[in-house]
This record gives sequence, structure tokens and C-alpha cells, in this order.
Amino acid sequence: METVKELVQFMQPNQRLDLKAVALTHVLSLTGSTEGKDAILSLDDMLMAIFGLTRDANATVAKDAVLSLINLTAEEAGAIKVFELAQQVQPRFAIADVAAKQISDEQAELADAWSMVLSNLTRVESLVPAILDTLEPTLLQLAKAFAKLDYNKKKCKLHYLASIFCNLTQVSRGREICCQPKYQLLEKLLPFASFEESVVRRGGTIGIIKNICFDVVYHDIILNEQDDILVAILQPLCGPEEFSDEDNEKLPIELQYLPESKTRETDPDLRKMLLECLLQLCATRRCREVLRAKGVYEVLREYHKWEAKVGRDSECLLACENVVDILLKKEEEIGLDNYHSVEVSAEQADKFAQDDAAYVKTLLD
Repeated sequence: METVKELVQFMQPNQRLDLKAVALTHVLSLTGSTEGKDAILSLDDMLMAIFGLTRDANATVAKDAVLSLINLTAEEAGAIKVFELAQQVQPRFAIADVAAKQISDEQAELADAWSMVLSNLTRVESLVPAILDTLEPTLLQLAKAFAKLDYNKKKCKLHYLASIFCNLTQVSRGREICCQPKYQLLEKLLPFASFEESVVRRGGTIGIIKNICFDVVYHDIILNEQDDILVAILQPLCGPEEFSDEDNEKLPIELQYLPESKTRETDPDLRKMLLECLLQLCATRRCREVLRAKGVYEVLREYHKWEAKVGRDSECLLACENVVDILLKKEEEIGLDNYHSVEVSAEQADKFAQDDAAYVKTLLD
């Protein structure tokens, strides 16, 4: 600990460049281990020195400082410590604002690194409201940066912006902002649910949709007449299979007559998230009727065949069957308008989970 403390004196803004660089290189290496991170996180002076060096005139020093913050905020406790200390120091280090400005700057060389810091911070739900206060005025600019693939002129990809937006929708205010017509955030983000070049960008976008689907307030917005959100959910689950004319007429136009080269989402975790979106949308009678009318069962029928033979993920198969079971039932059989109105005891929930776990094991036998 004493050795780590001694590094702080060499990490001051007015210190010689070679001393700053060497000290910070050592600190960055320490953040690669749990013990090293714990030691640094226990030293407020060390963290404040790292904050200061993120603004250093030397690009390498600034980069190493930001990379250190990425590692230090990777776990919840570290993220909370870094954010709270940044709020308390004088002058205050507005870490979310600094990150947003860097991400929004087309010429910023550390935009990707800062987006990873902000992704780590926003992953902690308790920090999201305060961060949202800072980010709300810049959300449109951040969405623009995300939607324009060549936005950053220093070759930063900004894929982690998807994770940031996803994390913001953990809270109701984040979901509300995302769905507000004046921001049109969803419209800008939706196309990336099928973005093949980056699983981070795809996963973050699908996570946004999932968070919104879990809030029944937005189901009417999701199942709008434009079908854009439903298409974003279904497209990664679609393959090149041909449908009958009758089945094709049910599907949104974007999903009709897909090419032979059409492939499905390769990541089973993301496929499961998409299926969970559909399950949540089955909550109310109106939404179930919309899903049936839009050919969701027909898409899942073909998807289930593919998953059983090619994808071979038992949890995805179970998630698919859960949706199909509801869609195949007549409303008279279901007998209720809203599944969310059904109270399930903890004991019943445990029993269902055990039954599902046992059933999953048999799916690929």
C-alpha cells in the first residue's frame, strides 16, 4: 500500500512527463488485478490524480488515465466509489459530462475509451438517475454520434454507446425519454439490432428494446402501425425460409420474401433476449392479437426448427416455446386480459423455475 501511495506524488499535472508516464503505467498495470484495484480505490488522492491526468496534454498519459478508469469502474463497488468521489472533489470532476463531451467530439481520440467508462458507470442502476440528469441535454447528440458510423474522425467506433443507452433504460425515466417522440431515440437506435459488425452494438440495442418491453406502459408504442420495433425484434430471428402467400401477407413488409442469404442472430444470449421481448408483449389481449395478426407465430415456427437443428440452445428453445404456447391458445382458453395481473407466490415461482430447468435438459436429447 505504501508503495502505491508513493506513486501519487509523481502523478501531479506539473510533474515531469517521464515520471508521470512511468507512474501511470504502473498504476494501469495494477488495475488489471483485484488486489491492485482495491488498493487504488482505497486511496482518494490516487483517484483524484487519475482524474486530473485524463486531461493531460500528453496523449499517452491521458489515454492511460482513462484506461485505468475503465478497469476501476468494471465492478459495481468501484464504479460507485469513482463516481461519488468525482462528485465530491473540489473542483468537482464531472465525469459523466466529461465522458459525454469526449464521445460527442468528432475529433476525440479517446471517445471509445470514455464510452466504456460511461458504460461501466451507467451499469449501476443507483447511479443512473444522477447520470441521466447530466446526459439528458446531450442525448440527441449522442444518438447522432451512435447512428452515424463514421461520426468519429479518429476511427473510434462508439459501439459502447449502445450499452450506455441500454443501461439508461434500466430506470423508468430512461425508458420514458427513449420513447418520447421529440427525441426519436428509438428510431435512431433500432436499425442496429441486426448490426453484424459488432455484438456490443447489437446487444446494447436489443437490451434497450428488452427493457422497454418489460414496461407494459410502452407496449402500444412498441406495437405501432409502423411495425418498426416489432421488425427489429423479429428480423434477427428470421432466416431465409419461404412462407406461403397467406403467411407472407401477415408479416410486416420488411420481413416478406427475405433473401436466401438471410442469417439468424448468432449469439444465443441475444436470441433469448429477443424471445423474452416477445413473451413480455404477450401480456395483454390486445398485444397478443396484434402479434398473431403480424405473423409472429409463423416466424417462431420456422425459428424453432432452426434452433433445434442448428442453433441448438435449449434455453432459446424453451423461450420460444413459452411464446408459442401463448400465441396458439385462443383468448377464451387464456381467460384473462393481462397476465401481469396474475399473482404468483414465491413458492410457485420456484416450482416453475425447477420445472423449466428439468424440461430444458430434455430439449436437445
